[in-house]
Parts: sequence; C-alpha cells; structure tokens
Amino acid sequence: MLFLSTSHSAPEDRHIYDLSFGVMCLENAGVDPSDIFIYIDGQKRADIESKVSMGTNNTYNIRTSADFFSDIQTYSHDNLVMFVTGHGGLEGIDASPGITPHKLVDALKSSPDLQNSIVYLGQCFAGTFNYMPVGSTKESSNSVILVGATGLHPSLSLSTSENLQGNNLRWSANVFLLHAFKWFSTPKDMDGDGKHTIMDSYKYAGVLSNSSQVSTKAQTFVDLIGSYQELIQAANAARSTGTPLQRMQWDLEAKAKRQNYSEACSIHNVHQECWILNSIPAQSIEL
Repeated sequence: MLFLSTSHSAPEDRHIYDLSFGVMCLENAGVDPSDIFIYIDGQKRADIESKVSMGTNNTYNIRTSADFFSDIQTYSHDNLVMFVTGHGGLEGIDASPGITPHKLVDALKSSPDLQNSIVYLGQCFAGTFNYMPVGSTKESSNSVILVGATGLHPSLSLSTSENLQGNNLRWSANVFLLHAFKWFSTPKDMDGDGKHTIMDSYKYAGVLSNSSQVSTKAQTFVDLIGSYQELIQAANAARSTGTPLQRMQWDLEAKAKRQNYSEACSIHNVHQECWILNSIPAQSIEL
C-alpha cells in the first residue's frame, strides 16, 4: 500500500515520484498488481495518474487518503505493508484533517481481518508515531509494526537518479523510503539468519540512508562555507552606492545568496536516525 496525503490542493511532485518508484520496486519483487493499493490526495487526478504511471505499465485505481480510512474496514488481506511519504509535523501526517498517530494506529487495529500491519513512515518528524500501543491485545490480535525514517527531526530528501521503465528520472527522493523500496525489490539478509524479514529491511534502509546523510553533510559543509562567503559579498554589494537599477540587482543577488545559504544550512543540520516500534514480530515476519 502506497500512501500520500496532503492538506493542500496538490501534493509535491517529488512525493508522487517516491511512490512511482515504489510501485516499480514492488512489481519487480513479484507483488501482484491487484495487491497494490495507492492512495494519493490532490485535485488533478489525471496528473497524479500520469506521474505514477512512470513506474508501471499497469493501470491503478488511485484513491484518496479519506478513502483509505473507509477501505481499511473492509480490507480482506491478513497482512498489510504500507509506505507513507509526504509531509509530517507536530500532529502527525499532513492531511485535511491531519492524521494523528492514534488515528492511523486505531484504523489499522480495528480492521477486522488484519493480523499484521507494517508501516514505513518517511515523512518529517515521524517520531511522533513512536511509543504508541501497537502490540496485539485482547481487543485486537492485529500487531502493528512502525518503521520511521527519522525521530523528532526533519527527514532527508536528496537529488536521486533512477531508471523507471527505461526512462531516467531525477527527483528529490525520500532517502529512507528509496532504500526501503530497493530492499523489497532485491532483499538482503542483514543479520545472517537465512531469512528476509522486516527487521532486515529496517537495518538495510537505515544503514544506507544514514550513509547518504554522512556523505551529504561532508559536501554541504564545503558548500556552506562557500555560500556564506558569497552571501557576505552580496550583502556588502547591496549596501554600496550605485544607480537604482544597480541597487535593485544587488539586492536580488543578496536574496538569492541568502536562500542558497539557508538551504545548505537546512541540509547540513538534518539529523536523521531511523527507528522501529514492535521489533519482536518484525524479526519473524518474512517477505
């Protein structure tokens, strides 16, 4: 199940491409298209379908996040694997209305036929979903496993180039979900027990996404120094005397340099550490 909600009229293209890549990986893993469900919010449905189709030759009925909460009550499968991309914040997943941790977990646990629900949370501040009551109880035998890209921090998205159906697609991909999808496409036994389990996917995506973070921070530190020097020079020029046209140009350049510096700071200061909740069943649930 691929999930993208938003409180705006349209989701960001990069988030749709996250799921388009995910569809391709799941199909490559042998998942029957009839078992792949896609939920994406947005008013321009044809545009959403077109972007999703970049990763598949199959046609999917793409529904909205509101449909998910009604569909889950009649979901007939024993197991569910859900990938969430988009934005997150203090109150959970961005949507209209917002999707709180309780709302999502309660919906999954109240689904009558589900036995196991595994949710990969790629959005920023995914740690708001940690420490929730997700284990099986007398009221619900459904065990929910939550895997978060990050704790109470923004999640990392980086420029990525991947081959989708013979076409090279470059987008700012959610790094954790990117590697989670790659694991499902080509699973790797991370702990050497001879099995491909959900725990393996968590370790694989966590190691590779954090390796990306380290290499990116090394580069952005260099960029940060350069962009700061450029910002100072542009700010000094903006304070110089000159014609009104010159001063307007210098002011625009200073604003552009300030934006470059701010973006470099944001990437350099990201601290992403993935987590998993309800790890015991994750050690035994195999792909």
